[in-house]
Amino acid sequence: MYRVLRIAAVLMLFFSGFPHAATAAVPENSEISRIMKERQAVEQNLLSLKQQLKEYQSKLNLTTRRESQSFKALENIRNQILVLERIISQNQSYLEKLDGDIDRLRQKLEGNRQIYGRISDDFRRTAVSVYKYGGNREIEHLFGAGSVNNALVRAQYMGFFTRAIRHDVNELQQVAVKLENSRLELEQSYQQKAAMVREQERQLKTWAVSKKEKEVVLDRLKKNKQEYAAQLEAVQQKRRQLQSRIESLILAEQRAMEVERERQKKILEARRLEAKRLEAKRLEAQRALIKKEKLQGQVPDTAHKEIKKPEKVQVKTPEKPGAVVPGGDSPELERVSADFDTVAGSLPWPVRSGVVAQKFGSVEDKDLKIVTTNNGIDISVPENTQVRAVSGGKVVQIAFLPTFGNIVIIRHPKSYLTVYANLGQLNVVKDELIKSQQLLGVSGRMAEGGSVVHFEIWKGRIKQNPEKWLRR
Repeated sequence: MYRVLRIAAVLMLFFSGFPHAATAAVPENSEISRIMKERQAVEQNLLSLKQQLKEYQSKLNLTTRRESQSFKALENIRNQILVLERIISQNQSYLEKLDGDIDRLRQKLEGNRQIYGRISDDFRRTAVSVYKYGGNREIEHLFGAGSVNNALVRAQYMGFFTRAIRHDVNELQQVAVKLENSRLELEQSYQQKAAMVREQERQLKTWAVSKKEKEVVLDRLKKNKQEYAAQLEAVQQKRRQLQSRIESLILAEQRAMEVERERQKKILEARRLEAKRLEAKRLEAQRALIKKEKLQGQVPDTAHKEIKKPEKVQVKTPEKPGAVVPGGDSPELERVSADFDTVAGSLPWPVRSGVVAQKFGSVEDKDLKIVTTNNGIDISVPENTQVRAVSGGKVVQIAFLPTFGNIVIIRHPKSYLTVYANLGQLNVVKDELIKSQQLLGVSGRMAEGGSVVHFEIWKGRIKQNPEKWLRR
């Protein structure tokens, strides 16, 4: 009986180690999922940026010697530099995420090694116990029992030994697989990091070459002052033409909104005057009736006093279908649109993975030694990039410029307007009520290569900085 108790003690000691090992082997799925999503987002951005860079480089390679000394070539190279700088920044971010992955995998590998060691020790202890109390001596132990009851107890514990060995073997196999997977994942992350470091070095060299190439083009342009002045004026004229066209569309829409508000105001004023006239007419009829009845002696003084001050009755005329309150917006527009007064810094970008090539406002161009004014922002993207509405609203203007493609203007509540320019194919029509992130069209091709989407936000007749509303 003493030997049976000793066997039970060994088994209890053995099985008490399993919960801890199982707990340690549980992977942190949520953390791994978050890291993988972040890596995928960075990889997606890098693919888009590399596509932009490829388009700019392809266009520049096709230019003639004369074209290579033009402002178009200069703009192409400058956009390449902007995209390269973003790629370098994204590569650095990717490297940092890889470092985090490597640290996590190291910890995972070490954890799996510890689990493997614990299970190996458990297996050795179990094997020793089986050798001492089980194995080929099972029949001997059974016949050596003092009673039938003791024999049954011994048989039960021998079954425990068999299951314990089987459990240990399975655990060792599973942890061995996890250990090998952790090692392979760590090795793969090291290889990815090495490849990313090489990619970063290559992009830095390309960036340095592009900077020198830009200086060469600038020097050539400035040598021929007459040609330089003519091309510079053409570039500025193109920008002025775009801004003038958009401003005229904005003013036209604002005037239309003001006319509509004035019309609604007149309708309400006419209703008020008509109600007042009808009330006066009713009171006049009552007074005439009272006077007539008094002369006939049919109305007592008390009745006269009560009728002399009748309750005011509001007379309502049917509202015109679709009418809105002056200064307000239609319920349909408010339902689909964001409240721009409260969503600063949270609106989605009109394009994905873009690079802001020119910021809002007056900016000094250090290369050309001029100050350029931008009513919005210019976002460099690959050709045929999907352009989506940053908020729901109503398409109120669609126009076309030969030098800057299609222009779409969307109205939002509280006199806000958003503008999207240089669209190729359009997916919306005028007067259409749209939702947030609805596809408006795709970005058009630029003469200097690649594609740029021009985006503006206005409140009334005052232009706003779009980046203050877009997600940071």
